Amino acid sequence: MPQKLKPPRLWLRTDTGTDGKPVSTWIIKDSGRSIRTGCGALQAAEANQRLAEYIAGKYEAPRGGRASEITIGDVILVYLDERSSGTSDPRRAQQELARLNEFFGALPVSDIRGKLCRSYAEHRRTASGARRDLETLRAAVRYYHKEYGLDVMPAFTLPAKSLPRDRFLTRSEAAALLWAALGWERHEAGWKRRRDQKRSHLARLILIGLYTGTRPGAVLSLQWIRNTTGGWADLDRGVIFRRAEGERVAHNKRKTPVKIAKRLHAHLARWRAMDQGLRYIVHYQGMPIIKPNKAFRSAIAAAGLSSDVTPHILRHTRGTWLAQAGVPSQEAAASLGLTVEEYERTYLHNDPEFQKAAADAY
Repeated sequence: MPQKLKPPRLWLRTDTGTDGKPVSTWIIKDSGRSIRTGCGALQAAEANQRLAEYIAGKYEAPRGGRASEITIGDVILVYLDERSSGTSDPRRAQQELARLNEFFGALPVSDIRGKLCRSYAEHRRTASGARRDLETLRAAVRYYHKEYGLDVMPAFTLPAKSLPRDRFLTRSEAAALLWAALGWERHEAGWKRRRDQKRSHLARLILIGLYTGTRPGAVLSLQWIRNTTGGWADLDRGVIFRRAEGERVAHNKRKTPVKIAKRLHAHLARWRAMDQGLRYIVHYQGMPIIKPNKAFRSAIAAAGLSSDVTPHILRHTRGTWLAQAGVPSQEAAASLGLTVEEYERTYLHNDPEFQKAAADAY
């Protein structure tokens, strides 16, 4: 494993406020120093921007040269400074770049080859996560080469793509997950109500996911009015616009509008009446949710479901249910933001009529 650097990095520090309650804020840790960012715990994107500005102000990376002399950290810094904010998901790109810099930063670009990429995949432990990170690093190197020039372009070796998911929720499993989100817990004798649960906000995520197939991250950024940071629900027109105003979206992460189902529309109307003055549709005590993973794991445990149930399964379940209902491929694909080819490759085998004519031919 290559030697790790300790570059400036973000740290979530918890202090005691003037009212005696804990207050968490993001700080920059750099060689034993702590630099305030002025960002609270829920302002991770702003904190990452402060970190980028701090690094850019501290060090000017060289532009162009020999791959044996330019470090991967230099390439990452240039990409972070000039390009990451224009990607489809800047916060995720910044998190990936931070991980990459910690592992690769001290090494020259010329060291990038199959063995090093495989070492990173072992370090990352998940093939899918390593692949995403290495794709980001490849984009950073290509950007640097295009803008400033390298004498040699390294070759990247990426882990194989993950196989399409086959796991989806049955109707009874989906109902159990929703009940768990609303505060019920499955026991051998039946369901028991828990008053101390803190995951009722997941009910909105679950219902929107199951009725629209919208990716969890896009659901969490949905708001009640048109905005530039997330999608929004237009209840008058009965459409959820999954893309923010002016947002650039990667070709493989389409955010097409989706028609609101009648049952979901009733839920949304009720939630909007409850949320007067609030911004986000899915929130916890009025605040946006960054990651629902902990609460989601608690809900699947309470529902008695297996650990392979993750927030993304909501989207896969929607696609599977559309196929099982025999919805025309073109309409189903459009509602999920997929091409017809992607939809048919992933979901069409769940259609009861799938290849029926061919199977019965003789």
